[in-house]
Amino acid sequence: MTELEIIRGCKANDRKAQRAFVDKYTRYVYAICRRYVNDGEKAKDCMQEALMQVLNKIDKYEETGSFKSWVASVTVRKTINIMRSEKRFAASDLENVEEPLVAENVSYKLELDDVKEFMETLPERYRIVINMFIMEGYSHKEIGEHLGLEEGSSRAILSRARKLIMEKFKTETRSMNEGKKENKIVR
Repeated sequence: MTELEIIRGCKANDRKAQRAFVDKYTRYVYAICRRYVNDGEKAKDCMQEALMQVLNKIDKYEETGSFKSWVASVTVRKTINIMRSEKRFAASDLENVEEPLVAENVSYKLELDDVKEFMETLPERYRIVINMFIMEGYSHKEIGEHLGLEEGSSRAILSRARKLIMEKFKTETRSMNEGKKENKIVR
Protein backbone atom coordinates (compact mmCIF):
# COMPACT_ATOMS: atom_id res chain seq x y z
CA MET A 1 0.00 0.00 0.00
CA THR A 2 1.19 3.50 -0.73
CA GLU A 3 1.24 6.11 2.00
CA LEU A 4 -1.78 7.86 0.47
CA GLU A 5 -3.71 4.56 0.33
CA ILE A 6 -2.84 3.93 3.98
CA ILE A 7 -3.99 7.41 5.00
CA ARG A 8 -7.26 7.23 3.09
CA GLY A 9 -7.89 3.67 4.22
CA CYS A 10 -7.32 4.63 7.86
CA LYS A 11 -9.72 7.55 7.46
CA ALA A 12 -12.32 5.01 6.22
CA ASN A 13 -11.57 2.70 9.22
CA ASP A 14 -10.22 0.00 6.90
CA ARG A 15 -8.51 -2.63 9.11
CA LYS A 16 -6.04 -3.56 6.36
CA ALA A 17 -4.91 0.06 6.04
CA GLN A 18 -4.68 0.42 9.83
CA ARG A 19 -2.47 -2.71 9.98
CA ALA A 20 -0.31 -1.31 7.16
CA PHE A 21 0.02 1.97 9.08
CA VAL A 22 1.09 0.17 12.27
CA ASP A 23 3.56 -2.03 10.37
CA LYS A 24 5.08 0.95 8.56
CA TYR A 25 5.29 3.45 11.46
CA THR A 26 5.82 1.42 14.65
CA ARG A 27 9.62 1.66 14.62
CA TYR A 28 9.54 5.37 13.74
CA VAL A 29 7.06 6.21 16.51
CA TYR A 30 8.95 4.06 19.03
CA ALA A 31 12.21 5.88 18.22
CA ILE A 32 10.53 9.22 18.94
CA CYS A 33 9.04 7.95 22.21
CA ARG A 34 12.40 6.52 23.25
CA ARG A 35 14.03 9.92 22.90
CA TYR A 36 11.63 11.26 25.51
CA VAL A 37 11.29 8.25 27.83
CA ASN A 38 14.28 6.41 29.31
CA ASP A 39 12.45 3.20 30.18
CA GLY A 40 12.02 0.93 27.15
CA GLU A 41 8.77 -0.59 28.40
CA LYS A 42 7.32 2.83 29.15
CA ALA A 43 8.39 3.98 25.68
CA LYS A 44 6.48 1.00 24.20
CA ASP A 45 3.39 2.06 26.15
CA CYS A 46 3.76 5.61 24.83
CA MET A 47 4.26 4.23 21.32
CA GLN A 48 1.02 2.26 21.50
CA GLU A 49 -0.86 5.27 22.80
CA ALA A 50 0.63 7.47 20.08
CA LEU A 51 -0.25 5.00 17.32
CA MET A 52 -3.83 4.88 18.61
CA GLN A 53 -3.91 8.67 18.80
CA VAL A 54 -2.82 8.96 15.18
CA LEU A 55 -5.47 6.47 14.07
CA ASN A 56 -8.15 8.22 16.13
CA LYS A 57 -7.20 11.68 14.82
CA ILE A 58 -6.18 10.80 11.27
CA ASP A 59 -9.27 12.52 9.91
CA LYS A 60 -7.65 15.79 11.02
CA TYR A 61 -4.68 15.20 8.71
CA GLU A 62 -5.47 17.29 5.63
CA GLU A 63 -3.09 15.45 3.28
CA THR A 64 -0.93 18.54 2.92
CA GLY A 65 2.62 18.54 4.16
CA SER A 66 4.53 15.50 5.29
CA PHE A 67 2.44 12.76 6.89
CA LYS A 68 5.54 11.52 8.69
CA SER A 69 6.04 14.95 10.27
CA TRP A 70 2.39 15.02 11.33
CA VAL A 71 2.78 11.57 12.91
CA ALA A 72 5.89 12.81 14.73
CA SER A 73 4.06 15.87 16.03
CA VAL A 74 1.14 13.77 17.32
CA THR A 75 3.62 11.34 18.92
CA VAL A 76 5.56 14.06 20.72
CA ARG A 77 2.38 15.67 22.09
CA LYS A 78 0.93 12.33 23.20
CA THR A 79 4.18 11.25 24.89
CA ILE A 80 4.48 14.53 26.76
CA ASN A 81 0.83 14.35 27.82
CA ILE A 82 1.34 10.83 29.15
CA MET A 83 4.41 11.92 31.10
CA ARG A 84 2.58 14.96 32.43
CA SER A 85 -0.44 12.89 33.48
CA GLU A 86 1.86 10.62 35.46
CA LYS A 87 3.25 13.70 37.21
CA ARG A 88 6.71 12.79 35.98
CA PHE A 89 7.14 16.24 34.52
CA ALA A 90 6.60 19.03 37.02
CA ALA A 91 6.52 22.32 35.15
CA SER A 92 6.28 24.39 38.32
CA ASP A 93 9.94 23.95 39.21
CA LEU A 94 10.99 25.20 35.77
CA GLU A 95 9.44 28.65 35.91
CA ASN A 96 11.49 31.84 36.16
CA VAL A 97 14.84 30.12 35.66
CA GLU A 98 17.69 32.39 34.65
CA GLU A 99 19.57 31.40 31.53
CA PRO A 100 23.17 30.49 32.33
CA LEU A 101 25.95 31.78 30.11
CA VAL A 102 28.14 29.26 28.36
CA ALA A 103 31.62 30.72 28.41
CA GLU A 104 33.35 28.35 26.05
CA ASN A 105 32.65 26.60 22.80
CA VAL A 106 33.52 22.91 22.97
CA SER A 107 33.65 20.83 19.82
CA TYR A 108 34.04 17.06 19.97
CA LYS A 109 33.41 14.46 17.33
CA LEU A 110 31.03 11.95 18.87
CA GLU A 111 29.52 8.72 17.77
CA LEU A 112 25.73 8.71 17.52
CA ASP A 113 25.44 5.87 20.06
CA ASP A 114 27.47 7.87 22.58
CA VAL A 115 25.14 10.83 22.14
CA LYS A 116 22.02 8.64 22.52
CA GLU A 117 23.49 6.97 25.60
CA PHE A 118 24.30 10.31 27.16
CA MET A 119 20.87 11.75 26.30
CA GLU A 120 19.35 8.97 28.39
CA THR A 121 21.34 10.17 31.41
CA LEU A 122 20.01 13.74 31.18
CA PRO A 123 17.29 14.70 33.64
CA GLU A 124 13.89 14.31 32.01
CA ARG A 125 13.06 18.02 31.65
CA TYR A 126 16.35 18.67 29.86
CA ARG A 127 15.94 15.66 27.58
CA ILE A 128 12.40 16.71 26.62
CA VAL A 129 13.31 20.30 25.77
CA ILE A 130 16.49 19.40 23.87
CA ASN A 131 14.57 16.77 21.87
CA MET A 132 11.75 19.14 21.07
CA PHE A 133 14.13 21.94 20.03
CA ILE A 134 16.87 20.04 18.20
CA MET A 135 15.21 16.85 17.00
CA GLU A 136 11.64 18.00 16.37
CA GLY A 137 12.38 21.62 15.42
CA TYR A 138 9.94 23.28 17.83
CA SER A 139 10.52 26.94 18.72
CA HIS A 140 10.93 27.96 22.36
CA LYS A 141 7.48 29.52 22.20
CA GLU A 142 5.96 26.22 20.98
CA ILE A 143 7.87 24.24 23.62
CA GLY A 144 6.56 26.59 26.26
CA GLU A 145 3.00 26.14 25.02
CA HIS A 146 3.28 22.34 25.01
CA LEU A 147 4.92 22.12 28.43
CA GLY A 148 3.22 25.01 30.17
CA LEU A 149 6.45 27.01 30.48
CA GLU A 150 7.52 30.55 29.79
CA GLU A 151 9.53 30.92 26.59
CA GLY A 152 12.55 32.03 28.66
CA SER A 153 12.33 28.88 30.78
CA SER A 154 12.55 26.76 27.66
CA ARG A 155 15.64 28.70 26.57
CA ALA A 156 17.24 28.30 30.00
CA ILE A 157 16.57 24.58 30.12
CA LEU A 158 18.06 24.12 26.64
CA SER A 159 21.11 26.15 27.63
CA ARG A 160 21.57 24.07 30.79
CA ALA A 161 21.19 20.86 28.81
CA ARG A 162 23.89 21.98 26.38
CA LYS A 163 26.14 22.91 29.29
CA LEU A 164 25.60 19.48 30.89
CA ILE A 165 26.46 17.81 27.61
CA MET A 166 29.66 19.85 27.20
CA GLU A 167 30.73 19.14 30.79
CA LYS A 168 30.06 15.43 30.39
CA PHE A 169 32.12 15.20 27.21
CA LYS A 170 34.97 17.23 28.72
CA THR A 171 35.03 14.82 31.67
CA GLU A 172 34.92 11.75 29.42
CA THR A 173 37.65 13.14 27.17
CA ARG A 174 39.87 13.79 30.19
CA SER A 175 39.21 10.27 31.46
CA MET A 176 40.07 8.79 28.07
CA ASN A 177 43.28 10.84 27.86
CA GLU A 178 44.32 9.82 31.39
CA GLY A 179 43.63 6.20 30.50
CA LYS A 180 45.89 6.49 27.46
CA LYS A 181 48.66 8.01 29.61
CA GLU A 182 48.37 5.16 32.13
CA ASN A 183 48.57 2.58 29.34
CA LYS A 184 51.74 4.22 28.01
CA ILE A 185 53.32 4.18 31.48
CA VAL A 186 52.48 0.49 32.07
CA ARG A 187 54.05 -0.65 28.80
